Amino acid sequence: MSGPSAPSVPPLPPYGPYRQDCPWCGSRRLRARLRGDGPRQGAPRRSPVERCADCRHVFRNPPLTPAARNSVLRAGVRFRHALAARAMLRRRPDPESWLDVGTGDADFPSAARAYFPYTSFDGLDPTPRVLRAREAERVEEAFVGRLTDPHIEARLRERYDVVSLVQYLEQVADPRAELRGALRVLRPGGHLLVDVADPRRLFPVHPVGLNAELVAQGCTVLTGARAQRVIARKDASVA
Repeated sequence: MSGPSAPSVPPLPPYGPYRQDCPWCGSRRLRARLRGDGPRQGAPRRSPVERCADCRHVFRNPPLTPAARNSVLRAGVRFRHALAARAMLRRRPDPESWLDVGTGDADFPSAARAYFPYTSFDGLDPTPRVLRAREAERVEEAFVGRLTDPHIEARLRERYDVVSLVQYLEQVADPRAELRGALRVLRPGGHLLVDVADPRRLFPVHPVGLNAELVAQGCTVLTGARAQRVIARKDASVA
């Protein structure tokens, strides 16, 4: 007779533990925006979306486990990249040269090339990942550093028709300096694409955030005040 079968290992739940506080500011004043549709093995079929009443941060609660989250994030990033490229296509359909700032593995240039097959994409990143992206032929030229580095500015000044900063300005210590650096590497009449979670909160010193900052730097903003993908044209020389 065969021995007892080994107990089956239950699959990992798709969601982590429920949070009682906001992961951004720690407030416990949470408001549900989208509720799940019933329990399944102790977790909702859809992760509810909640909003913090204090800082207005929106997040899944309970959160996805890392494996599930990575899958969802990858699909969401690909979709966001396609939307950003299409937004620029309507404004500048035939740029000759494009610099993607904070490009990492050059996922955005790889996605944007489907809409701009004749554009030369270069990448700038503070890490050597951009060198691997060049080896993989995702970008034509690769630069390690930041827009605020003097050697980067001297080499790339007024070189590009389009500069993109996709989910980049929120991660740097001085977004205003990085923004000015992006405008310096743009040619006069060139276009800047900034994709951020909330452009109104990026520069809180201004009443409407990023748009007012761009206007102050000599640009014409071509998108709406509430747009997450802000496109601006460089009209004046940026010192």
